[in-house]
This record gives sequence, structure tokens and C-alpha cells, in this order.
Amino acid sequence: MDTTIKVTSIHIVFALIAALISAGLSLGWFGFKNDVFAFFVAVIILYFVGQFSQKIAGDEISGFSQWLWDGISPFYFTWVIAYTLFVMYL
Repeated sequence: MDTTIKVTSIHIVFALIAALISAGLSLGWFGFKNDVFAFFVAVIILYFVGQFSQKIAGDEISGFSQWLWDGISPFYFTWVIAYTLFVMYL
């Protein structure tokens, strides 16, 4: 499987998980409501997923531009859409 597909797929799966956790924080599932903290949880998850993907991809992905389009953008857009849907319908 192509490295780009692996990295993008990993980021999308973890974006869905981050959106669910962020929606839980926004809706008060954990005992408190905080939308700003929900955003920072997603950023922290993105950082660790990026580190994990770097170990998997090795030197095959290099440069910020490639990480932006293969990892950060899919994570962000998936997180925004899933977070909005989870907050509206859960």
C-alpha cells in the first residue's frame, strides 16, 4: 500500500476518534463543558498521530508541504465535519 494512503487513512481514523472525544467534552459527558479544551485535545491527538505516522512512514514523507496535505488537512477537515455532526446529533 502506498505511504500516502497509509498516512491519510491513519489520520482520518484518529480524526473521527478525536471528534468523538471533543464532542463529549463540548456536551459535558465527562462532567464539565469546555469547547476550547475540546479543540486542544484534538490538536494534541493530531500531534501524537503525526509522530506515530512518522515512525510508520520513515523517510518516505519529507517536508512540511507533504505532511500538510497527507496528514494535517485530512485530519482537520474530518475532525471539523465529524465534530459538528456529533455535537448536533448526539
